[in-house]
Amino acid sequence: MRGFDSSHHSHETDHGDQAYDWPAIAHGGQSFAYLKATDGLTFDDGWFTRDLAGARSVNLIHGAYHFFRPDSDGTAQADHFLDVTRRAGHTGTKAGELPPALDLEQCTRDGHRLQLAQVKAFLKRVEQVTGTAPIVYTRRDIVDDCLGGTKELSGHHAWLARYGTTEPRPLPGATGWDFWQYSEQATVPGTAGHPMDADVFHGDRAALRRLAHLN
Repeated sequence: MRGFDSSHHSHETDHGDQAYDWPAIAHGGQSFAYLKATDGLTFDDGWFTRDLAGARSVNLIHGAYHFFRPDSDGTAQADHFLDVTRRAGHTGTKAGELPPALDLEQCTRDGHRLQLAQVKAFLKRVEQVTGTAPIVYTRRDIVDDCLGGTKELSGHHAWLARYGTTEPRPLPGATGWDFWQYSEQATVPGTAGHPMDADVFHGDRAALRRLAHLN
């Protein structure tokens, strides 16, 4: 099951921001989309609510993600993410919604190193509020090099990045992956023409629907 992930950068063109053609996306074979909602403590993605409405309009399975900043408190970042998604009417628990996702790809920022305690604080807060354990987007080398190879993320659904045709290595303590971001140069008809991040779900349509609360 193929899908893509998107942020405001994906809408930028030489002639200004361009909206997506969501019917074309849905008819082009995409099964799901993950949309960036927030970044750090204060940034809201300006396209999140519009893309959320677009995905809903064509009944495309969708989720929201937060880009984690190592220099900010994990609980506070979670509260920012939850506030933005709540105002958009998205919880990650309703029919058609994938679990919230945490994007871990920055090892250091402004002299602050990624701390497992802060990552766990984010995950705990989101799960407490939504009742759903977040998905963790990352790479195996981020966990090895920045988080000491911890096995404490192995209980979460994993969305792993590795470009090419070789599957990503599972996180320490895990045995596989749930989503794989396999390209950053994909063509997705209906988007703004930029090369897009392409993802695949490790399961069939029925499994994807179950994860998106569509039983």
